[in-house]
Amino acid sequence: MKLFVDVGNTSMKWRLRDGTGCHQGSFTHDRDWSGVVSELARVAPASVNEVHVASVAGSEGDQLLEGELLRQLGITPRFHYSEASAGGVRNAYENPRRLGVDRWLAVLEAWHRHGPSVVIDCGSAMTIDAVAQGRHLGGYIVPGLAMLRGSLLQNTADVHLSSALPASLEPGSSTTEGVEHGILLMSVAFASRAVVELRRGLPDTCSVLLTGGDASRLESWLGDEVTLEPDLVLDGLERRVRMDRGE
Repeated sequence: MKLFVDVGNTSMKWRLRDGTGCHQGSFTHDRDWSGVVSELARVAPASVNEVHVASVAGSEGDQLLEGELLRQLGITPRFHYSEASAGGVRNAYENPRRLGVDRWLAVLEAWHRHGPSVVIDCGSAMTIDAVAQGRHLGGYIVPGLAMLRGSLLQNTADVHLSSALPASLEPGSSTTEGVEHGILLMSVAFASRAVVELRRGLPDTCSVLLTGGDASRLESWLGDEVTLEPDLVLDGLERRVRMDRGE
């Protein structure tokens, strides 16, 4: 059985795969690698014999996570990073490893599944990338909803926020609503404009894929042409492992 792990800045998604199907879930990690691997150990059966990790936690975080996976699961994990090219897709970055592996795997999966595509990843940061003709065309990086919210909390007095408010783009009738609705409007407007810019080099019928932890909060505001793909990075990680096996 194989364990696939997608480590973001604040959360970890995992997938167990055997010959008959898969089981998956997620945890908030808060960079407590010992604790989060303990959670993984509770769901991972003894039959796990491979661990594959895509991580944006940084080199120190990866080393600590590797040590905990070896200590608690008894398996040395394989970490996957962005490459100059793989699976017929070429990376736009001059230094390929500087592209977050989550973006790389999402682009790789998007290309193989949909062809020319725009990928909107709504995580701690919002990233928007395009791929066409087997080339990653680059993209944009801006703060995500939680990061925008946190910036206001840190730098503004007497502002109380709540992500539990119903999503709306209407003007707020309180400071809390004004901030929450404004953050959402800013993110939706940026994503919509970025898609327009990226599509200049893509066919009009290209796919627009939405993934990441806050994807569901933006989905309804981005139009019917956007397809929700919540597990795009994990799917890309699995595909990359299959490529190495020639599958």
